[in-house]
Amino acid sequence: MKRVSLVILCIGFLSMGLSKAQNNEAISFSLQEAIDYAMDNAYQKISADYDVEAAKKKLWESIAIGLPQVDGSAAYNHSLDLPVSLLPVEILPPDNWPPGTQPGDKIPVSFATAFDANYSLAVSQLLFDGSYIVGLQASKVFLKLNEEQREKAEIEIRNTVFQAYYVAMTAKENVATFKKSLEVNKKTLAETKAYFDNGFRELIDVSQIELLVSNGEIRLLEVERSFDVAIALLKFSIGMNLDQELNLTDNMETMLANVAIYNTDQTDFQLGNHIDYKLAVTNVESMHLFLKNERAQYLPKLNASYSYNRTGFGDEWNIFGKEWYPSQFVGLSLSVPIFTSGFRHAKVQQEKINYLKAQNDELMVSENLKKDYLNASTNLATAREQYRNSVKNKDLANTIYEVTLTKFKNGIVGSTVLSQNEGQYIDSEVAYVDAVLKLLQAHIEYQKIIGKL
Repeated sequence: MKRVSLVILCIGFLSMGLSKAQNNEAISFSLQEAIDYAMDNAYQKISADYDVEAAKKKLWESIAIGLPQVDGSAAYNHSLDLPVSLLPVEILPPDNWPPGTQPGDKIPVSFATAFDANYSLAVSQLLFDGSYIVGLQASKVFLKLNEEQREKAEIEIRNTVFQAYYVAMTAKENVATFKKSLEVNKKTLAETKAYFDNGFRELIDVSQIELLVSNGEIRLLEVERSFDVAIALLKFSIGMNLDQELNLTDNMETMLANVAIYNTDQTDFQLGNHIDYKLAVTNVESMHLFLKNERAQYLPKLNASYSYNRTGFGDEWNIFGKEWYPSQFVGLSLSVPIFTSGFRHAKVQQEKINYLKAQNDELMVSENLKKDYLNASTNLATAREQYRNSVKNKDLANTIYEVTLTKFKNGIVGSTVLSQNEGQYIDSEVAYVDAVLKLLQAHIEYQKIIGKL
């Protein structure tokens, strides 16, 4: 049995180790897969889901106020000292007066028993309350508002994931560029040293290429660190454990293809498609209901009620076998507001101001979105031009560098010219990647403003 237990224990530890290893396995995500993961795991999305669920419970709470309310209660009491009342002695026949009692004196009398108990059941029903009807409408609007806020959170999450994925992807591209450049420089350095050893190169050529290699290693380290930070930001934005390894499967060519096939059109922009405008409209609706609710306070309130109770008494603790006395009540209660010294009027005026302010906010949001659309479409057009120029500059710089490198290897140009052209080539590659990033970001901003993100 000890051996069996030991085997089971070992299997348990082994399975735990395998499970942990599986949890730490690298995950590969395309951009769409990263967005899908974020829709289930992003912290903002989870919080927004909780808000919607709470709003649904709030709606039911408002509905339940107008439904029958039933309450039950029970009590069992033991009077350690019975309550006493003083009554005129004349209530008793003179023969029963206590000794020494004179007319006009008062004697202590107790009407209570040592033990008593009761239980009751009460039912109430709201018959009319203007604020209840408005409250139901407000609860539905509150739920709608939370659902729209969740929609806005989802849009912001997608936007954040897009941006983080683009930054990580372009950082990865920079790492690849600097690695490639460093490999070329290291190969050139080895060839230059060999030429120098055979007397075909000067020491300054070797030193110049060594400087290129050294600078390349430093810049590669910098972009690798930038890539690590970008990946960490992407993990956080999708709600992923920062200790989990993440690989990117999409590349710049894939992303650029999506941008290239999309043509902007002024008809793309519709106010009703943007979540901020939806929220502004819903806020106006909400403020209008608050105003109606304050006005409803001028109306009377009518409630119906019914209660049933039974009470038992006795001088012994066990009173449950004795007779219990029932009582029942049924009634209506009406509350009519008459005069509040202007308090209620002031509340109505406050909500009226809030309603007017919400209407003004809606107008401001609509005009601001129109301005943002113009800005987004302009930025997208500018980013496209910058991208086209960066492609042209990159191709030219690459051609110049390759020709210069060939001339250097053949001894036609010196290391200084090679260093200058190599720096020009690297700068053009970095500028190209930066132009791609700006184009992708401008495209996403455009998609967001037209309500298609």
